[in-house]
Amino acid sequence: MVKIDKELKRAIIDMPEKEKDKLLLRLVAKDLHLLNQLSFKLLAGEGATQERKDEVKNYIYRRSAYYPAHYYSPGYLMMEMRDCSGMINEYRSITKDKIGEIELQLDMLTSFLQPNMEKLLKAPSHKKVKFLPYVVKRAGKIIGMLEKLHEDYYLEFAKELKLLGELIERLDPEFKIARANQVDLQLLYK
Repeated sequence: MVKIDKELKRAIIDMPEKEKDKLLLRLVAKDLHLLNQLSFKLLAGEGATQERKDEVKNYIYRRSAYYPAHYYSPGYLMMEMRDCSGMINEYRSITKDKIGEIELQLDMLTSFLQPNMEKLLKAPSHKKVKFLPYVVKRAGKIIGMLEKLHEDYYLEFAKELKLLGELIERLDPEFKIARANQVDLQLLYK
């Protein structure tokens, strides 16, 4: 991000409205993320955040439902999870909904892990080398986000957090991957 000095800010503020509008439209057109963010803020009505969250949730559920029958390897599962994670990140950057992001991250992890658990447990360890750290780091990200919020949110997500902790514990019973990545998964059981 470029820092704008005070003189330039003042000059922009003092510009005639028509010039500012033209300039703003040209700048927004060059940045898709900013365009999406402005579109959401200015055009979306009440309930738009929930609608967008539901769209992302449905996408996650569709992708995760595909895998139990079409499972190939932890690597392919991780690719799908990364795709869903990208949608969650886009959701967060556009809506600024921190709680929704936590909910979606938890849904993503549990909906991919739970139905594929037996296959993941049977997978050779060399195929899980990148998968397990990815899952643990995602869980660590959720913990980090929750720690920044009021402690009551732990209660709101307690059931999902415990389930996630149990799923990860099945994959990494001694929490070796968690320790190696400096993630305290005990906070999932808080």
